[in-house]
Amino acid sequence: MMEGLKSWWSGLSTRERWLVGVAAVLAAAVLGWAAGKPLLSGLSDLDDRHRAAVEREGRVAAKVRLLAQRPAKSVAAAVDAVAIDQYLAQSASEIGLTLDRNEARGDRQVTIAIATAKAPVLTDWLAGLEDQGFVVDQLTITPAADGTVGMTAELRKGGR
Repeated sequence: MMEGLKSWWSGLSTRERWLVGVAAVLAAAVLGWAAGKPLLSGLSDLDDRHRAAVEREGRVAAKVRLLAQRPAKSVAAAVDAVAIDQYLAQSASEIGLTLDRNEARGDRQVTIAIATAKAPVLTDWLAGLEDQGFVVDQLTITPAADGTVGMTAELRKGGR
């Protein structure tokens, strides 16, 4: 086989040898690109997935730390001196939420509404309130076209 290639090569003119050499280099470049493109794409995808996993792990670790720091006494019981609607308004404003409706129904119940909020922020806030001893009696979350959500809820202080 090698003898046949040598014979073929020696039968080519100098110009033909240059053309065959350039064609071989171009063919090698195309084959290298065809093999390397999926490999690089796969590595990029792995990097993106790894970053997302590290971020998720950080959020989970933070939530575990918060759960480990549960207060010995219920915050809902500690806010008896403060009206429930005032406490919820302050709590929501501390994390950037605006209560569009905040109606106290007695000293232990309230109806609230938020027109627009990011879903993770809203659900974390509600979960935090539940951890503090509040009870969500009724909850309606409605998605909006811009990726935010609206929410109405009835809350009451737990205990007693």
